Parts: sequence; C-alpha cells; structure tokens
Amino acid sequence: MKILVTGPHLSGKSTLIQQLVKGNVISVEVDGATVGLDHGIAEVLGIPIRLFGTPGLARFKTLRRILSEGADGLLFVVDASNPDDDAEARYIWTEISDMMPTVPCIITANKLDLRKARAPDRLRDDLSFMVGIPVIPTSALEGVNVERVLASIVMLVVYEWSPLLRAFEEAGGKGFAALTKRLGIKEKKLRSYLRWFELRKMVAIDWEKGIVKLPSGITKLLGQSV
Repeated sequence: MKILVTGPHLSGKSTLIQQLVKGNVISVEVDGATVGLDHGIAEVLGIPIRLFGTPGLARFKTLRRILSEGADGLLFVVDASNPDDDAEARYIWTEISDMMPTVPCIITANKLDLRKARAPDRLRDDLSFMVGIPVIPTSALEGVNVERVLASIVMLVVYEWSPLLRAFEEAGGKGFAALTKRLGIKEKKLRSYLRWFELRKMVAIDWEKGIVKLPSGITKLLGQSV
C-alpha cells in the first residue's frame, strides 16, 4: 500500500515519516529541507505501508505529481501552530486535490506540542478545505498520535476497497471461477484486479490453484469497517 505524505514547507512531513518508520528513512534534502523525497516502510497489522514524502516548496509541483502516481491514500500535513503558513497550505491542497481527487485523505494537524497550536475546529474555520475531511492533531516531533494517523488512513483505504476485498474473502477459497461469478466479471479483469491488490500486499494468491486469501491484518480491518 502506498501512502503519500504531503503539505506545505516545514509542516513536519519528514519528521512524521521518520517517526513512523523508526528512523529507517531515505531522504533527499538540502539544509534540512526536502528537495527530492522521503521514503520509508512502516507496518500496520502486518501490512507493509510504503510512505512517500514530498517537498513542500511550491516550485516542486512536478515532483509532487510524480510521487502522487499510484498512491492509495493521502496524509496532508499542516502546521497547526502557524497561521502564516495557511496560504501555502491552501495552494498545495488545491494542487494535490486536482492530482488525487478521489483518494482517501486525512489531515494531520501537526505541532500539537507547541503552545500556539490551533484546535481542529479552529483549523477548519481558518482552512475551509478541511471541512468533511478527518483531522487528527499530532506532534510528529514527540510521536503523539502518529501511529493513530497511519492506522486511520490505512483503515480508510481498506474501507474504500471493501466491496472487492469482501468478495475475495467470501469466494476466494473456491477458485477464480467462483470469484468471476461472484463479481460478474471475466477472468482477465479479475486477474488484473488481483495483480493490483497483490502488489499492495492486500491479498495472497496461489495463481496455479486460483486461490485468493486475505492477510490477517486486512481481515481484521474489514471487521472493524462494518
């Protein structure tokens, strides 16, 4: 599963990723600012989560577009303590929402550890694009709520794909023929779906026997999304 971590410059994207991957991150930066990407692999219930952090400076639009390709979920990080960055947050949000209009998203209201940090309700007043999107206050620096943010976006991604995942859960053990009948699609289309989910480690497939199984973490998340 691929999660994009983006937002304005100095909002705490790199620190968030570093916390989530316990420091095992690849970063391309100059003078402490990301100019390429941050990348690391975290885990939720045994599911590997590939995190890609983007630069926040406006001039890196092309790189943000490249990194957004194939993303299954979005963590949009804002600096809750600094209203002066709100205009930049609006700019990056407009850009990224055009690139990823239907991808599940969570707003990460970062820098909760600072005295001037705004509460989610105040942030929604100041940043109207946040209305209707889950907001989770965090302190990436101190590790507060970072695991909750990751678990929440993974849950939203699983919920997004739950109709197909439930079909795999119910009929996957009976072979591809049972799945094509269950979904009302041809086997070629089924195989395309399965390869997509297999790439994201959301299913385990015995291609010779035509058997599809869900990892225990996906099964658990499906149970929580009922």
